[in-house]
Amino acid sequence: MKKIQLIIIITLLTFGTNFGQTFYAGFKSFQLKDSTRIYKPNTELSDSLHYRPVDLDIWYPSNEKKGKALKSGDLFCLFEQRAVNYQDNEDYTGIINDLAQFYVVELGAGTDGQKLLNIETKSFSNLEPSATKYPVIVYMSGFNGMGFENYKILEELAQNGFLVVSIWSVGRYPGDMTNQKEDLLEQVHDAEFAIRYLKENDSLNADFNNIGIIGCSWGGMSTAVLVDGNPNIKAFVSLDGTETHYFGEEDENDQFIQEIYDSGLFNPETQNIKYLYLESGDKLDEFQPLKDYNYFRELNSKKYYLRFKKSTHADFTCIPSILESSDNSVQVYDNIKNLTVAFFKESLENKDVFQSVWEKLMAFDYTTEEPYNISKKTETTSEIVGVVVDNENDKPLQYVSIGILNKETGTVTDINGKFALHLKEEFENDTIRISSIGYKTVEILVKDLMLKKQPVSINLDEQINELDEVVITASEFKKKILGNETESKFMSTGFSYDQLGAEMGVKINIRKKQTFVDAFNFNISHNRLSAKSIFRVNFYSVENNKPNENILTENILVLIEPKQVGKITIDLKPYNIVLNNDVIVTLEWVASDGENNNGEAIFFSIGMFNSGTLYKKSSQAKFKKYSNMGVGFNIDVRY
Repeated sequence: MKKIQLIIIITLLTFGTNFGQTFYAGFKSFQLKDSTRIYKPNTELSDSLHYRPVDLDIWYPSNEKKGKALKSGDLFCLFEQRAVNYQDNEDYTGIINDLAQFYVVELGAGTDGQKLLNIETKSFSNLEPSATKYPVIVYMSGFNGMGFENYKILEELAQNGFLVVSIWSVGRYPGDMTNQKEDLLEQVHDAEFAIRYLKENDSLNADFNNIGIIGCSWGGMSTAVLVDGNPNIKAFVSLDGTETHYFGEEDENDQFIQEIYDSGLFNPETQNIKYLYLESGDKLDEFQPLKDYNYFRELNSKKYYLRFKKSTHADFTCIPSILESSDNSVQVYDNIKNLTVAFFKESLENKDVFQSVWEKLMAFDYTTEEPYNISKKTETTSEIVGVVVDNENDKPLQYVSIGILNKETGTVTDINGKFALHLKEEFENDTIRISSIGYKTVEILVKDLMLKKQPVSINLDEQINELDEVVITASEFKKKILGNETESKFMSTGFSYDQLGAEMGVKINIRKKQTFVDAFNFNISHNRLSAKSIFRVNFYSVENNKPNENILTENILVLIEPKQVGKITIDLKPYNIVLNNDVIVTLEWVASDGENNNGEAIFFSIGMFNSGTLYKKSSQAKFKKYSNMGVGFNIDVRY
């Protein structure tokens, strides 16, 4: 019987808005140096990276039209050039194809990255600027991003009579942005340098009495700092910016964000600026924040808030929209673009256009003016410490996974079987699961374990498994590599410095019965860890495309030295692994021999792989599909 498909036709609830565009969008790029800042420490003046490089992309109004419009690939090429130019020990030549393919696959728009690179923009290179002076818009891009991520808004602003300068998000040497205060300030100083440069080189006819600013994602935090130090900025549009933050999802991220808030770099209660905050609708879908910092709430000036209920964070860039990845993405981005242009026309040009656009959006049920409302209860934590031992001989068991069942709180025992588990008060009625290869799993209620004298001792019984009989015939074996063979340096995913118990992997399809596994391979693209790391290889049976039971009978450990990169091959012949069905192969971080520092991480290559990457943040958390791109894990097999 043929499968019957139900096709639902969705009518977009967007609306057309005509602001009387009278210009073409000219585009120029400038490669500059800020000689007031050192970029690469401990270098001579002759070093090309001694002073801070600053690359500016500028969209501006022009009355002429000549030549062909740029393609989005032309803007992506700028990203590649800067990835190469901002550091001197990595070669990122050719990354635009990887980057484009990443976006296309992640957004479900196919597998051909050229589809994105060939999209025609409405921007034209090196047009003659219009002679009239126009208000300035500074665009602060998202984390390690630049103008290509929102070029549709930037060229639309130029068509409507604004000069737009894009500040790309790049931190300290070697050019990787982090959420630490020091890297954030580099983007702020880049923006201040850009304004000074435009004032000193007024060939683009900028009106510095009327300055607005857009902050996208992480650029929202940089924007809030820039506004505080530059009171001449009149208007601020935030595209899902991090100047508002919900605490409780990731401890390290929360720590760095809190340090920025505590630093006094911005004070919204004293800022006099017109503010429009546009927020995505899925931020709190899978976690309950402990507290928040709400820039909108703290600001005392004229302000507007709007949340698009069914939007994602990615919808606040133009890429899902231009790829038409979904009707909703197109709808949301059109609305964001119209609101942004109208807001600046009213705030900087005194054109009475914003309210009508705002009221049209208020008529739709996919928007709300109500900010997220979260509980303000104080977090109470406690600690359980103990040791896990073999019930037969009291021998301490190393690398045992222990954590709150289906929650992102967990750890792994050390080489002496010891552990420490920090628990929130809300976990009192949850279950702690203790599991180890070769032993029966134990589950204990948190409240029962809390009643025991600390440190606690947890005993595990050995799991006796009878192996299926393997029949080997005299026929010649065929050898094959199954899985994802990528060794990309550009596209990668990994673990932060303190994520013991975290795990990631991919599903590998097994086509033949009795497939013998000879080796496991993966590629480390970047490794900033200071300590030697120990990872465990896991092979899981598959249920509903998620890991089920670990089919191994003993630990397979991988030792990775500090800073070690490149391809790693683990010989699995001694373990006699025979597969008859599909498996999910993972790496689990179980120990560090030494201490890693805040901000350090290890990254593994990712690339094309249909089943995508599965990931969990702690030892007993649920596996989630982390990406449509697959981490580069593969196995050498014979069958």
